[in-house]
Amino acid sequence: MPTIKDIAKLAGVTFVSVSRALNNEPGVSEETRRKILDIAKQINYVPNLAAKRLVDRSSNGIGLIWPKREEPFFYRTCNHIQEEASSRGYTVMVSMAERDEALRSFREYFINRAVCWLDRRKTPEYIAAKQQFNGTILEVGGREGWNQENAHWLDIDRKGAVKLAMSHLFELGHTHIAFLGGHSDKWLGYTESLVELGLEFRPELNVMTLIGNPDMSLKVRDFMRHFHEYGATAIVIDSEGLLREFVKAAYAEGVRIPEQLSLVVYDDLPETQSLLPVAITTVGPDIVELARTIIDLITDEADAAEEGHFFRKVLTTELRVRESTRSTG
Repeated sequence: MPTIKDIAKLAGVTFVSVSRALNNEPGVSEETRRKILDIAKQINYVPNLAAKRLVDRSSNGIGLIWPKREEPFFYRTCNHIQEEASSRGYTVMVSMAERDEALRSFREYFINRAVCWLDRRKTPEYIAAKQQFNGTILEVGGREGWNQENAHWLDIDRKGAVKLAMSHLFELGHTHIAFLGGHSDKWLGYTESLVELGLEFRPELNVMTLIGNPDMSLKVRDFMRHFHEYGATAIVIDSEGLLREFVKAAYAEGVRIPEQLSLVVYDDLPETQSLLPVAITTVGPDIVELARTIIDLITDEADAAEEGHFFRKVLTTELRVRESTRSTG
């Protein structure tokens, strides 16, 4: 791998001159600076960021601990976070390793800001790694009642999102509304809405499964075969991944959306809108706004927070009404 010494030798200048040119510091002529930069480009010189940060003990890097998930939501959100950070002069190091391993890697590169997407329970290793991390951590997501420790937290109002969906369907006249998803904050939003709207809880309208579960296809297909018998006129689906399974079953059973079953899905993604002939009504966070908020919080807000004080913010969600929901009248 080319080094600064290689550039100095090829340019016929000192090591100090090369360092000044590469770091855009004074003390070297513009002609020499251009010559050094051209040589660096020709020999594919890559700066040793870790060494540079060891000298100044600072970093414009943000570590992003991201789940190993293939759903479009995670792909798009990760991209938007990197774009937003880059527009503000930050670089993002993405890690899909275990959370404690990722934090150790960030420390080695002197990255002192870390964003962690919470997709599973805390481990003793992660708790210990947080205590050892010499910087700021922002946790994103999690579930209602998450025990916040040694980190800032951005919560997403998933429960509130499903309540928006339920209120929308109720206003359209739907009183037998099904739910497809797992036991989560979204399901809590569904069950609480039933109580608040004065609707009956019916087990047959709760299609409880998760993406990748062995019973997923069977449960969805079984519901689609019998939803008429259950009296269901609408359904809330808790993710884009489960929507895909639902659409397959709907086509197989000849179910028309929204003529026979109104539909609301959590997560507003371009990929969602290509699955049915009609535009799909959605609830959830705006991904661009989510990325912007994450970068705001891990930089400006975290810097302004008092030492030892960890804030909790809640990102609101939006209902986007489209063609997949209709009145029962």
